[in-house]
Amino acid sequence: MRTIDRKDSDFYRCGHPRHMCRNKGGSFSKGFFWGAVIGGILGVLFAPEKGEDTRKKIKEKAKDYEEKGKEALEKASEELEKARIKYEEAAKKVGPVIEKAKEKIEEVKVKSEPYVEFAKEKASEVKEFIQENKDPVEDTLEDLANEILDEGKLIKKRYFKGTRKR
Repeated sequence: MRTIDRKDSDFYRCGHPRHMCRNKGGSFSKGFFWGAVIGGILGVLFAPEKGEDTRKKIKEKAKDYEEKGKEALEKASEELEKARIKYEEAAKKVGPVIEKAKEKIEEVKVKSEPYVEFAKEKASEVKEFIQENKDPVEDTLEDLANEILDEGKLIKKRYFKGTRKR
């Protein structure tokens, strides 16, 4: 098995002048496109029919495609007009509903304002009460926790009484 030395490894880099990179600006797709274009032109030039007949056929096909394009454009513009009309109808129907909703929101805002203020006052009173009574409650909870720990130690002693430590 042959090992790759420094000189060979340079060849496999994309920057090497003789290396064929796959992603070199879409060279395959460009070549394919230009090959198809040139092939089409050469096919028309070397066709078994007369050039005059070929040109007539090309003109006819071009007119057909032009007519189809015009029909598609007309159909699209008709659909666009229908959509515009539906949009305007919907906008006319939705406009009053939006206005009514805005009025209701404003009404609810005005009606709820005293309740919001009352809730804010009560919340501040509760906060003050908690701040004032925090220490006694904290002390009570701490005493209760210590009692529970002491009781747990007694239970542990009773449970393991008569066993030896290893």
